[in-house]
Amino acid sequence: MKRVRIAALVLAVVLLVSMTAAAASRAEALAPTEEQYKYYVVTHGGVADPFWGVVVKGVRDAGQMFNADVTYLGPETASIRELVDLLETAIAAKPDGIVVTITDQSAVDAPLRRAIADGIPVVAINVPDFRSDLDRIPYLAYVGADEYQVGVQAANRMLQEFGTTKPRRAVVLIQEVGHVGLETRARGIEDVFGEHGIPVDKLAGASDAAVNYAALDAYLTRHENTDAVFTLGPQGAHPALQLLRDKNLAGGRVKMGAVDLSPTITQAIAEGDMVFTIEQQQYLQGYMPIGLLTLYNNYGLIPRDNILTGPAVVDKSNVDIVVEMVRQNYR
Repeated sequence: MKRVRIAALVLAVVLLVSMTAAAASRAEALAPTEEQYKYYVVTHGGVADPFWGVVVKGVRDAGQMFNADVTYLGPETASIRELVDLLETAIAAKPDGIVVTITDQSAVDAPLRRAIADGIPVVAINVPDFRSDLDRIPYLAYVGADEYQVGVQAANRMLQEFGTTKPRRAVVLIQEVGHVGLETRARGIEDVFGEHGIPVDKLAGASDAAVNYAALDAYLTRHENTDAVFTLGPQGAHPALQLLRDKNLAGGRVKMGAVDLSPTITQAIAEGDMVFTIEQQQYLQGYMPIGLLTLYNNYGLIPRDNILTGPAVVDKSNVDIVVEMVRQNYR
C-alpha cells in the first residue's frame, strides 16, 4: 500500500510540475510572478564522478524550465568537510531554497537548522536524514532512492544469479567510508546474505580508482573463495571491473553487481562481464527539487512523503532500454 501511495505522490508531483510549466508558458498562472528565484544545490559528490554529472544536467534543465538562477556546488573529490564549507557559502547567499545531500547528519545538522530557522526552504536529495521524524533535520522533502532497499535488491539479484547454489563469500567495496547512504546500502546486502549464512566483508575504498583497484586486488588475493563482488557507485565499479577483467574473472567464477549507471557499466552488463546494477534515476534528483521549491515558493505546496526515484534493477534483460538515455546523460 505504501508503494502505491508513494507512486501516486510522485505522479501527482510530476503533474503539478507539468501544469505549472504549461500555465507559465501560456501566461495563465493564477499567481504569476516576475521574480527569478535563486537556488543553491550542494552535494558531497566530486565532479569527476559520472553519477553527479547527470544530477547537474537535471539541475540545469530544471533551472531553465522554471526560470530559476541555480548554482551547483560540489567538491573536486568527496569530502564532508568541504560539503559543510560549501553549504555555509550557500546559506550566506540567502537564497530562496537549498537542495542538499545529508551524507553526514551530524556535520550538516547545525547549519541546515540555522538556514531553515532563517526562512530558507530545504530539500534533501540522494541521502536523507535517517533519524526519526522527531529527531531529523526538518527539511521539506526528500528526493532519492531508498538506500536500504538498494542493498536488499542488489543482494537478491545476486542470489538469483547463483540459482540453486549460493555465493561462498562476498565483498562490498565502499568508495566513501562514513557515507551514511553507502553504509546503509551495505547493511541491506549484509542482512540478506546473513539470512543465507553467506559471509560478507566491507572493504574500505576511496574516490581514487587506483586505490580501489589495489584494495580489491589485495582482498581477492587473501580471500580466493570470494565469488560475489558488490560496488556501490561508478568510482568503485569501474576499477573493480577492470581488475576482474585483468584477472580473467569477469563474467566467470566471480559475479559482480554495481549501483548506479555509466556507459562503462551498461556496456559491461551487455557484454556479460557484470551481472547487474541498481539504478536510482539521479536526473530526477537534480530536476525535481527545483520544481518542488518553485511550487513551494509560489503556492506553499510540498509533498508530505519521500519521493523515491529508486531502486530498480538493470541487467541483461533490460539494459538495452537504458543505454541511449545513459549516453544522453539522462540516466
